[in-house]
Amino acid sequence: MWCWFWWWKRKVKDTNGESSGVPKGSLGWPFIGETLEFIACGYNSRPLTFMDKRRALYGKVFKSHLLGRPIIVSTDCEVNKVILQNDGRMFTPYYPKSVAILFGESSILKLNGNLHRRVHGLIGSFFKSHQTKARITKDIEECVLLSIDNWNDGQLVYIQDETKNIAFQVLVRALMSVGPGDDLRYLKREFREFFSGLICLPINLPGTTLYKSLKAKKRLLKFVKNLITGRMERTNKNGIMDVIDVLLNERSKESEHKLSTDFICGNIVEMMVPGDESVPAVMTIAVKYLSDHPLVLNQLLEENMELKRKKSCLGEPYTWMDYVSLSFTQNVINETLRMANIINAAWRKALKDVEIKGTFRGFRYLIPKGWCILTSFSSIHMDEENYKNPYQFDPWRWQVSSHL
Repeated sequence: MWCWFWWWKRKVKDTNGESSGVPKGSLGWPFIGETLEFIACGYNSRPLTFMDKRRALYGKVFKSHLLGRPIIVSTDCEVNKVILQNDGRMFTPYYPKSVAILFGESSILKLNGNLHRRVHGLIGSFFKSHQTKARITKDIEECVLLSIDNWNDGQLVYIQDETKNIAFQVLVRALMSVGPGDDLRYLKREFREFFSGLICLPINLPGTTLYKSLKAKKRLLKFVKNLITGRMERTNKNGIMDVIDVLLNERSKESEHKLSTDFICGNIVEMMVPGDESVPAVMTIAVKYLSDHPLVLNQLLEENMELKRKKSCLGEPYTWMDYVSLSFTQNVINETLRMANIINAAWRKALKDVEIKGTFRGFRYLIPKGWCILTSFSSIHMDEENYKNPYQFDPWRWQVSSHL
């Protein structure tokens, strides 16, 4: 045991970054590294304590050992840009084992190069189209009004439950045109069973969380496959109405790499994630910030009520451009996204030795082949060099200057 410990410390010393170019840092204890402290900080009132402590000791880019792997952590915006904007030749997406097992090899999270650009371009173009924006705007209004109509006087309203119901319904309709009813309830139930296994022990045995999640995913895939089969058996007279239509239309074209049915099904299931997790979480946190800052709430309410009075006088429905025109509302959204940090980092794995120049004194950092790198977004969002008083909710900061 002592020999093992001596070897580990020697390994840490050999990779201290002074001559090899590998960022400085610590690999922590054998096997567990610094994982326990990393996880514990997530339950802290200041979850960035882990990052801040090491950044003060080693700089904006440092090495650690997390979740069983040596890893480089970057809180440097320039380093993060290089990593995230590469074309798949230097880095590949990397995720914890349970995520990799659940999403599979054809996951949109693992796409690189031409296929990645192709799929993202198709889906991005669909959601940016005028017709889609108009439909989504109408769907959002209908879902919100329906939700409010179900509230009773004196009833306790759980904001996160309400936002989950609204966001999931709007997204599922955009993905596969499934509206309120038994099918939507079935999808919601099965998806939550599936999602519960994303971060868990990667043990696939009956009764385990991962096992139940994989079973739920099979049921979801079967549901989506039945939808796709039905679409393929009849002529589409309504044009492109949802993401399934977009991907099936691309599949019908002559191409060297046709999108398989399994690929389409798997990625439709994955694209349901924002509707049940990240978007509802941001909406809930926004309500919390607004309740804590009455001046912000009053200005937001005034701006939106002015729009409502204008639309009522004209007898017109809300449009996507109305949403974009609410400048202070956009500031509130930007500030909520900055502080909430729902997606706080992205994981990548180096395919070869990579040297990247950072912002601090022009330092160049070596990321060894096979090492993982965690690009921290939250550290950049809460960095005083980027934002004055970063822990203060201040939507007005977006009126005077542009940020990262």
